[in-house]
This record gives sequence, C-alpha cells and structure tokens, in this order.
Amino acid sequence: MRKRCETLKLDHVVGEKSKQAVVQADFYVPKPKPGIEKVISIDKTVKVTKKEVIKDKVIVEGYLNLQIVYVADLPGQPVHHMHQRLDFTQFVEIKGAEPEMMSRVKVKVEDIQGKVKDRHPGRLEVTAVLLVFAKVTELAEVTLMTSPPPKAEAIMEKLRLEEIVAEGSNDVMVSGKFRVPPEKPPVEKVMDVDASVAITDKKVIENKVIVEGDITLQIIYVADLATQPVHHMHQTLHFTQFIEVFGAQPEMNVTVDETITHCGFDVVDPCTVSVEVLMDLDAKVTEPRELDVVVDLVGVDTERELLRVDNVVGEDHTQVNIKDEVQIPYEKPGVTKVLDVKIHKVEVLPEDIVIIKDKVIVSGRIDAQVLYVSDMPDQSVHHVQATVKFRDFISIPGAKPDMSVTVQAAVEHVHGRPADSSRRVVLEIVLKLTARVVDTVQIYVVLCED
Repeated sequence: MRKRCETLKLDHVVGEKSKQAVVQADFYVPKPKPGIEKVISIDKTVKVTKKEVIKDKVIVEGYLNLQIVYVADLPGQPVHHMHQRLDFTQFVEIKGAEPEMMSRVKVKVEDIQGKVKDRHPGRLEVTAVLLVFAKVTELAEVTLMTSPPPKAEAIMEKLRLEEIVAEGSNDVMVSGKFRVPPEKPPVEKVMDVDASVAITDKKVIENKVIVEGDITLQIIYVADLATQPVHHMHQTLHFTQFIEVFGAQPEMNVTVDETITHCGFDVVDPCTVSVEVLMDLDAKVTEPRELDVVVDLVGVDTERELLRVDNVVGEDHTQVNIKDEVQIPYEKPGVTKVLDVKIHKVEVLPEDIVIIKDKVIVSGRIDAQVLYVSDMPDQSVHHVQATVKFRDFISIPGAKPDMSVTVQAAVEHVHGRPADSSRRVVLEIVLKLTARVVDTVQIYVVLCED
C-alpha cells in the first residue's frame, strides 16, 4: 500500500496573546443633569471598531458604552443616570504578524470604577481595566501524510479542524431616514454620527452567505433653538445582505467580519435626518474535518513541520424553553387575542458567553413584536414591543476557560396568548443554542513530499 496524502486549506495560527491595559477618561455631567455625589453603578458594553495587523503587532480600537447611575448632589439625593463613551486604542505584540494576515480580537472589561474628580460634582473620572486578546492567522495550504509508506511504522494523531472551503466579500450601503423623537428638539445641523454594527444572523446557502444585522446609530446634532444646545438621539438600521462565496453549501460553517468604511448624513428637514453607512462584509466558509495524520515515522529520518491550527474540542446544542410575561403599556388597550408574534432578532453578545470546565454558559435577549386584538368595543388591532432575556448552558466535554467559542442561536417555535389579566401576554419561545469550542494546538506533522 502506497502512502496516502491529503491537501487542506487551513488557518495557520501565527500567534495569539492577551494583554491587560488600564484606560481612563474624565467626563463632564451634561446639562441640565445635576452633579454627582456618589456613583452607584456603571453598566458597560464593549465595541471593537477597528483591528489592524502591522509587523509584529495587532492594533485594536474601540469604545465602552457606559450607563452611569449616580446619586445627585442635591438635598433630596435623587438618583440620576447619564450615558458616556470611553474610547480606547491598544496594541498586542505577536511575533511574526504581517500586514496581510487575518486577526481575531476580543476585549473584556475586568473592572471599572468611577469617582468624582477633584471634588467637583460636575466631573467624573472613570477607570477601566481591559483584557485585550488577539490571534493572528494566515491562509496556508498543507499536504499532510494520512497513511505511512509501505513497511514504515508510524505514530498517528487524530485532528479535528475546520478546512477552508472558500472566501468572499461584498461592499454594501445601508441607508435610512429617521424622525426626531417627539421629546427631542428639531435639528439645525448634524455634527456627527457614531455607527456600530452587530451581526444578528448568518446563513449559508448554495454559493452565497446571507447576513442580517443591525447598525446602531448615535446622531449628535445642534438643536434648532435660540441657544443652539447640542443633543443626541439613538436610532437603528436593520439590514439583510448577501456575499457570493462560490463553493459554499448549506450546513457548512461561516464566520463574517464587518467593517464600517464611511458614514454620511444629511438634514432632510428639521424633524428628519438621513444616514448612509458603507460597510465591507467578509465571509469565510469552512467545513469540519476529522482525520488521522502521521506525526512521526519510527526509525526513519524524516523532516517534520510544526502545524498550529484551531482544533475543534467539541460542538453540541441544547433546546431552551422560554416562558415570559409581557406587560401591555398603560397607553395601549388590553388584549383579548394574540394574532401573531414576530421575532426581530436574537442577540448574544461576545461578553455574554462564558466558558467554564466542560460547559458554555450563554446569556442573551430576544426582541419580539406582538400583534393583538384589543379589548376595545371596535376590537382594533394593536402591537407591543417585547424583550425576553434568557440564560442557559451547553455541555461541551473538554471545554476550558482559556479556549475560544462561537455560539449560534435560532428560534424554532414561538407562541403568544393572553394571560389571566388583559394587561399581560404570555410568550412561549423554543430556542436552539449551538456552541463550538476550539483550542489552538501545536503539533509536528509529517508532510508529503513530491
């Protein structure tokens, strides 16, 4: 029997590293909010806006969205809150990194503190401790020996990895017009628009990848008032786009990276703002493979090469049965019958995924719209928005905290019905959570020579 070889396209891991960093910023309490006596809590979310590979380094840019709850510096000590943004730029040294290579980054907030600056109630100093992780990979084509030559004794190892099937990219533009909320003043001039993207769903079909997501916008503008105060409003752009990836087939795995390249805006009228966002979408379609490879030939002087790849530790799924009650807002009529429940998105943020020994803990939220027949005499149809939170775990034997994980969430069933009270709706949702845990392995393999 002749030796057997197999050629694979893989993501070769050049290097990975974590770095701890401290970032600090001072903020002024926006008028007309009162000053601060004491900070109660700071809720934070992390957004990475840019990652760039240069020689021997990965540059990571992003910001923390901060929701700060505080006791006001007033006689009655009322509780107030304000929103701020803490920007950061950090780098992680990875020897061997080059500009054309790919990178994956993750930023985790390990601690965050806020205190009044210099005893000035109008100034707040925020200090955050970040853990910045970066991994650099390059596309490599390797020919592995899967069966030894005749009469040769081989040492074999089993590998579970992701083989790259194909890659593709698409430049897309997403636009929309937004009305200024009734409680906000009209717009004279838009100063800036801050945009961030979250991919909410991705699906592989034949030769294509369908991508859905939300672009969160913070529009900062000068109000059309005599004093010209600065205001801001939050809006969301939903999009569905596709990326051509020839060779892609259903049931294959996909990763999608998104980068905002431009954000344009215009004032249509004092109550309407238009926004255009240009994005680069990059998709990589992979297929799981499991194969035995030759790592050494006994008694034979052979050349081996170090292979660093992501080894699939395990993949599994769980079904989550969620039951929650939604309160009908006071300004809306009660419910007699639920007509339909539409799921807008299922959101699982990277910071809400935790790996512990042999398990992956997943937290997230489901945004839904409930269409119902009211209890008014005319039985008019109304709707209400609902957010349902969930938390569950997936058993992955061999999983450890320092490994990497990807999670996919899909709604399999949803049902709504009136509760005992006409002011509440019961939602029953069946959710499928799938987790794949990978770990970077270093293994010397015997390559096939021509």
